[in-house]
Amino acid sequence: MKIALKDISHSVADQPILANINVTVGSGECLLITGRSGSGKSVLFNIICDITRPQQGHVLIDGVQIATMTALQYARFRRDLGVIFQVSALISNLTLEENLLLPLNRHHSRLSSDEKRQKVWEICQQFGLTQYLDKRTDRLSSGLASLAGLARALIMEPKALIWDAPMAQVDRAWCQHELELLKHLKEKGTTLVLCSNRQELITRLADHQVHLGFVDELTLGSEHAAQAQKCQ
Repeated sequence: MKIALKDISHSVADQPILANINVTVGSGECLLITGRSGSGKSVLFNIICDITRPQQGHVLIDGVQIATMTALQYARFRRDLGVIFQVSALISNLTLEENLLLPLNRHHSRLSSDEKRQKVWEICQQFGLTQYLDKRTDRLSSGLASLAGLARALIMEPKALIWDAPMAQVDRAWCQHELELLKHLKEKGTTLVLCSNRQELITRLADHQVHLGFVDELTLGSEHAAQAQKCQ
């Protein structure tokens, strides 16, 4: 999946947050969105996920503006985009299994109930979550909830993954596991958009970087430049 941000500008409560953001990230590439707290990382995350529409500019998916997509194009975009929030955003009164079944029920209606549950079991086995399948997600620790959010994002085998604060709320061993997982996804051709200041992600994964809060133009092993302008 090719994701392009074209002339993105946005304000919150009349306070400019983003100004003239331009960057393109292709299949198998990684975009790092960095910047100090309050610089607009979460706002840009929400814009790429289409939680928020930018006040100026456009987000294009494989050359098509999100704002002008047909219903079918938009459904495919939602199916092919894995999203991991800084807070897991699981539905608290459902079990882990029920949470993971939701995207399968929405996008894979042709699968049988047994096939869907098998996919849930397999992804939970990958992340060591099988013993929690029948537990409500509001009873999971923050670390387990973070892993559950990762499992939910990957169960659809997305073409692109956008992740707010990867390698947070998990121990050091899982940090390394998540880094290796991201490398594997990138090698498979998954487009990655990560909101993080972690140096190991910048040095080991980034092809492009948008640094919010400072006027800069960065190219990390790429012909494309990610432009970000400080907003006062």
